[in-house]
Amino acid sequence: MARDLTEQVSYLQGLTEGLNINDSGPQGRIIMGVLDVLSEITAHIKNLREDVFELSEHMDSIDSDLCELQELVLDEADSDHIQIECDNCGEKLYFDAGLLDDEDTIEIICPRCNEVVFVNDSSFDYQPSVADEQITMESNQANPSPSP
Repeated sequence: MARDLTEQVSYLQGLTEGLNINDSGPQGRIIMGVLDVLSEITAHIKNLREDVFELSEHMDSIDSDLCELQELVLDEADSDHIQIECDNCGEKLYFDAGLLDDEDTIEIICPRCNEVVFVNDSSFDYQPSVADEQITMESNQANPSPSP
C-alpha cells in the first residue's frame, strides 16, 4: 500500500510538471506544498510499516521463546502440582496438590475469565489423575497411619 501511495504521489508530481504548474503563483505554491507533504507522509508510512514488520517478527520470536520456557518449566515441575482446565474458557491452571487436603475452603479461580474452577470442599466433581493417586500413595508412605 505504501508503494501505491508512492506511485500515486509520483504520478501527481508528474501531472504538475506536465501542466507547467510551478511555485511562482499562489495556487502553484499550494499544490507543490501539498505534494511535498504527501511525499513526506508516504515516506513516513513506509518507514512505519517496516518498523511494524520488524516488531512483529521480534514479538513472534519472544512468543516462541516464552512457549519453550513455559514447557520447560512445566515439564520440570515436580508431581506436587495438579493441572485443571477451565470449563468456561479452556485455560490450563496449575496448583499445589496440597490444596486438595487443606482443611480451609480454598477456591481456584481462572485468571482469564474469573470463573471458579475448583473448590476443595467436594462441591466439584474432580477425578484425581494418576499423578494425584501417586502423590496420595507417596504421602501415605511418608506419614503412615497407626494400625488399629
